[in-house]
Amino acid sequence: MTEELASKNKLAVRHYEDRPVGCPPGSDPAAMTKEEKEAHHDTVERLKELVEKAAKGDKNPLPEIRKILKESPELSWQLMDVGRVAEWRYTEMMLKEEDFGKKEVLKAQLATMREEIAGDNPSPLERLLVERIVLTWLQIQLFEDLYASSMPKSMTIAQGNYKQKMIDQAHRRYLSAIRTLAQIRKLGPAVQINIAEQQINTAG
Repeated sequence: MTEELASKNKLAVRHYEDRPVGCPPGSDPAAMTKEEKEAHHDTVERLKELVEKAAKGDKNPLPEIRKILKESPELSWQLMDVGRVAEWRYTEMMLKEEDFGKKEVLKAQLATMREEIAGDNPSPLERLLVERIVLTWLQIQLFEDLYASSMPKSMTIAQGNYKQKMIDQAHRRYLSAIRTLAQIRKLGPAVQINIAEQQINTAG
């Protein structure tokens, strides 16, 4: 591959900010001193320890967990990103448990999709919709795979209709997210969202 072609390919995939919507930026590791990095690491490890204790039904760690998250709210996203849980579950269902290579390939594909759909400097609303588009796309692939793998076997009409209904519903959600993203981009910074027959003016 020539340097010119490599440069074009690099520019073709635009940066998609990895920080989830709602997650504060937090401290820049590059600007932190050695002592600050060590303190940060200790805080993260302590938070993990407390969360593990609380996961076993112990409420005693909760006050300290709240204190840490109040001082460093970005740490909550380091421990758990709920928005990616469904994506992880779909990936686990699509691929074999030990198929780590293909899981990494799929993860890279989804990341590239996010970058391409998001474009340059996406707003928080755009980023939320990009996540929805990618997730519903993955859902469609899973449902299509489940339907296709069932075809060689004996399926009742009801079973076939049920699987097809799952595909159709996922496809409608997918198209809905795409349309909404297109509408937001068309309207520009000032976006009107209809929620329960009420109009709320928001900044993009």
